[in-house]
Amino acid sequence: METAISKEEAKAYDRGIYATFLGAFLVLFQIGIYFVYIPWNAERLQITEAEIGIGLFAFGLLNLIGNQTSGRLIVPRIGTKNSIVIGLLGIAYCPLLLILAPSYQWFLIAFMPFGFFVGLFSPSSQSQISMIESKTSRVLTPLYHAAFSFGSLVGAFSAFFTIRYVDSPILIFSITGTALIVGALLINKFGLDKSFENLEKTPKFKLPKNSILVFGILMMLNYATMGIILDWSALWLTKDLLVPLYLGGAIIFAFNIGEISARLIASKMIKKLSEKFVGGYLSIAAGFVLFVSILTSNFYLIVIGMLLFGFGTANFIAIIFRLAIRVTDEPINLTVANLITLGFSGFIFGPALVGYLAEYLSLTFNMYLLSVVSVSYTHLRAHETLRYLVCRLLLE
Repeated sequence: METAISKEEAKAYDRGIYATFLGAFLVLFQIGIYFVYIPWNAERLQITEAEIGIGLFAFGLLNLIGNQTSGRLIVPRIGTKNSIVIGLLGIAYCPLLLILAPSYQWFLIAFMPFGFFVGLFSPSSQSQISMIESKTSRVLTPLYHAAFSFGSLVGAFSAFFTIRYVDSPILIFSITGTALIVGALLINKFGLDKSFENLEKTPKFKLPKNSILVFGILMMLNYATMGIILDWSALWLTKDLLVPLYLGGAIIFAFNIGEISARLIASKMIKKLSEKFVGGYLSIAAGFVLFVSILTSNFYLIVIGMLLFGFGTANFIAIIFRLAIRVTDEPINLTVANLITLGFSGFIFGPALVGYLAEYLSLTFNMYLLSVVSVSYTHLRAHETLRYLVCRLLLE
């Protein structure tokens, strides 16, 4: 049932929506550019796939620490807007540090604050969107995730030009870092004021309930697949398929086009087809299509397959958040932090495992594995009453 809100609250929530969308776009814009530069940076430092995997493991581990720091310590005290601003300021020049690293050891060290501040930003921003969603009964999470996808899309597309025409990665990441600083200042000025948030005292630490653990495991599988695409697709294309470096972001670009398309029409699809179909069956079909496209070893068919994969899996995470917020009896910021902590563990083990396996098998093998994991995605059968949501996992 929709909660009655005043005009002042409605305007404040609208500002909060736009501010979080801006933050999501900027973070993934910068990350989208950096991941296209991974092959260049790996060649510069003369590091292997396994060593890149260790860096991603460090990123993921500090990300988990940032998630819990945000949900348990920062947000309850200073609010989501201020936590978002701190996260953006911390992220701003981390990619610049990665491309300036003079050695592999400094490369690993630079990944640590990057992971921590992304971990600080992500649950703070999602908590604000989930809170506004619950206050206004609007479907916002898919659109918020579309802002992430659009940022990654623009980043990958920008990298296509910067790699070809701008012979200075330092200049590129100095500009993107400054853009995040400006974005943080804008969000600080125009974002949702703390007075509009119902911040609750964080309860003592305890393990999440079984329903939240189930949702978190599902998110972990999904984040693992997304992490593999973002972290390894450019290197896979250029190394295994011998695609030119400037086309290394093609898969990220196609994946994000698919995601954005699905997320923009998510509300209509959910109302017409159900959350189970949009979050479950489409993911399974998308994994099958991707697997077949990789079998062809044809660059153009793989790009099309990845576009359809992005469309089919785009709303899985948004539906998980929506279901979890409905059933939780804990503060929204803590529930979101727990979910993202569990989910981002997929970012730790997925990409890191790929780096290890690539040393002995190939990146192509891991791309096959990616599609198989998504086909064995679970989908949700949900029966909702006023107090209970019964979920079960169906391995296809």
